[in-house]
Amino acid sequence: MKTAISTMKKYISYIENTFKYKYNNEVLEGINNKIKTIKRIAFGYRCFYHFKNRILITHNLVTIKKGVH
Repeated sequence: MKTAISTMKKYISYIENTFKYKYNNEVLEGINNKIKTIKRIAFGYRCFYHFKNRILITHNLVTIKKGVH
C-alpha cells in the first residue's frame, strides 16, 4: 500500500491532467491495433508496397482506382 501511495504522489500532476483535459490516445491505439491485425492476417506479403496500400485502403486514406475496360 505504501508503494501505491508513493507512486500516486509521484505522478499526481499527470493524474490531475487526465481529469482536466479531454485528450487521449484511444484513436491512435485503435489504428495501431488495426495495423497489427492486418499484419497478422496478411502474413506472406512479398512487397511492403502492397502491405502499405492495404493499410491505407483499410483506413480510407486511399481509394481504389477502377480501370475503364
